[in-house]
Amino acid sequence: MRVSVVQLGSGSDRDANLDAIEKALRTAAENGSSLAVLPEASIYRGPFDPRYVEAEDGPAIGRLAGLARDLDLRLVLGGVWTASGDAQRAHNSCLVFDRDGRIVARYRKVHLFRLDRPGEPADDEAAFTVAGDDTVVVGAGDVTLGLSICYDLRFPALYRGLAKAGATVLTVPANFSAYTGPAHWEALLRARAIENLCYVLAPAQIGADATGFTAYGHSLVIDPWGTVIAHADDSPAVLSVDLDPTVIRARRDELRSLEHDRPDVYAQPPRIEDLHG
Repeated sequence: MRVSVVQLGSGSDRDANLDAIEKALRTAAENGSSLAVLPEASIYRGPFDPRYVEAEDGPAIGRLAGLARDLDLRLVLGGVWTASGDAQRAHNSCLVFDRDGRIVARYRKVHLFRLDRPGEPADDEAAFTVAGDDTVVVGAGDVTLGLSICYDLRFPALYRGLAKAGATVLTVPANFSAYTGPAHWEALLRARAIENLCYVLAPAQIGADATGFTAYGHSLVIDPWGTVIAHADDSPAVLSVDLDPTVIRARRDELRSLEHDRPDVYAQPPRIEDLHG
């Protein structure tokens, strides 16, 4: 199964962003992909503005639905603001389209990013975002996708749950901070692949947005043994690779760690020993 991971440098001009997305998706289709994954904040990246909360039947999402249909692509729109019922805060949603352009799955980001750097204003996603409260897997041809967004990457229990629910490919669309990215991005992605014996598709944003937030880029595709099989630098890119479902099964037959969880033990508080005796 051929898939494409798209790296973008989205900004506050939605029309320009949609043009860049269309160009990338056409490249993915020309490369023979049946699935394309876009990064977080693909349609708009900048200061929160209620005008940029997207309706599923609105023109921006409708354009992407039309591209999925016209290009015969399954499409993961990595992160877009959708209505939450709070006019001042939106959901950060991942939408999955089938090859007919229909939305077949919705995941609302569960973990909201916050970074407190000395002497600088906090980056606090919760100021304009309402967290979701459920997790999602969705079939996509020969694989099953486990959905997540960016900061979710730091919470391994989420991915274990997705793998236990049948996920064989973990999608991690991101607008990952250039401050933490060099130390954490690849290490965390490889860990999630290794722990869950899954492929990981991680499309990312590059460059700075209008708020001054700078994204790390370096989109990655990682196999179930933790090996990086495709990577981008800090330029727009379309990474097209073949995923082999038989590799997932073979690795899981070799190393059966998904069967060896002990939730009965983990649910108990740790025994605390006296170290001062």
